[in-house]
Amino acid sequence: MNRQNESSAEATTENIENKLDPNTPEILESKRGKNSKEHASDPSRLDIEGYIFKDSKLIKKKKKVYTDVYGVDSDSIVVKSNTTNHYKKHRSKSHHHHSKHRKMKTWKKVLLSIGCTLLGLIILTVGTVAYLIYQGGNELFNTDIHVTAPQGIETEENGKYVVYNGETYQFNEKVTNVLCIGVDKRNLDENNNSKVKASGGQADVLMLVSIDTSNGKITLFNISRDSMVDVTMYSAGGAYAGTEKQQICLSYSYGDGKESSCENTVNSVQRLFYNIPINTYFSLDLDGISALNDSVGGVDVVSPETIGEFVEGESYHLVGQQAESFVRTRDTSKTDSNNMRMQRQKVYIQSFMNTVLQQTKEDLTTPIDLFNASAPYSCTNLNPSKVSYLAQQAVLGGMNGIDMVSVPGQVAMGSKYAEFNVSEAEFYQLFLSIYYTKIE
Repeated sequence: MNRQNESSAEATTENIENKLDPNTPEILESKRGKNSKEHASDPSRLDIEGYIFKDSKLIKKKKKVYTDVYGVDSDSIVVKSNTTNHYKKHRSKSHHHHSKHRKMKTWKKVLLSIGCTLLGLIILTVGTVAYLIYQGGNELFNTDIHVTAPQGIETEENGKYVVYNGETYQFNEKVTNVLCIGVDKRNLDENNNSKVKASGGQADVLMLVSIDTSNGKITLFNISRDSMVDVTMYSAGGAYAGTEKQQICLSYSYGDGKESSCENTVNSVQRLFYNIPINTYFSLDLDGISALNDSVGGVDVVSPETIGEFVEGESYHLVGQQAESFVRTRDTSKTDSNNMRMQRQKVYIQSFMNTVLQQTKEDLTTPIDLFNASAPYSCTNLNPSKVSYLAQQAVLGGMNGIDMVSVPGQVAMGSKYAEFNVSEAEFYQLFLSIYYTKIE
């Protein structure tokens, strides 16, 4: 069997050599089957560079073919093509293309990541503000009302409805109230570290801010510090000592100079205003006047009287201590000195509030900035939720102006001090116009 195989191989080799041109490339190696590797000296396995067998004819191989395998009677002749460099170039270009593609993908991922982060922050911010506004709305309004009326006036459902001069009125539950208190002390914390009461100063300025969120109307009630009203009294140790008709400014002195003083003052103002809900208070010491004034860039006023450094009819841009002088100075030798001072306070507060309102429309964070600027000089139960709600109302609720009114009445000299007696009939009509709506 071996001899026959050898003679067969010799015959095959001889046939091939006879068909090759003298310039035919050298025989390098041969393969039998796809994976077999043999030494090139074995004549039974031939590899002819650049040529292939096809249909029993030796045909020159095309240059662009990488590797072709043709079988002849279960034997295979592998023909190599000199195209390695071309393949490498193609692969190099392909690799460069994919590398560039990967870089582009990386930039896209970075941009997408940044975009998602910013979107998340926006959603978080908007969500937080929306929650604060919602929460503030809940805290500013009180649906459990028990509004009273002067003697002889009929009320229904705890004051939700009032019958006055043959007309029926319904309480406006969209109105919220903020009591602003100016304290005649330099530091609210001074002498307030003990439990001793009646050392917290007096409410030199009282302003009730009523905000109708249904139509954006703002009304400021200027309340005379000398208004005579029932005031809850406490002993020096803090024990309840009953009520007594006194100047309303003394309500603040029966407390710790901060929270309890504010709450006691709120109670007195509620008695004067027929027990309307007042859920928010804000007290400010003397040093806070200049701080708030300068936080809005100063306030422009026209003095309604000549007093101190101010001349009637003259315009002033108040900065620093000028603001405090304008709203506090009074001639105590005159019985109605507080009424004249209230006129200046009205001018100042209207200008201040209009300035704040305009700035809030341009920058929604203005109330927050004011809140932070006043923090060292104030005591309040205002919080970011309430401030955010009021700022939103100022911008979107159509708050375009402020009406300032005074609680009507007459001032007279009492046994020791001036007393302001409220004209109830006149005041109640004003009260109805702000807090009630006539039912047709």
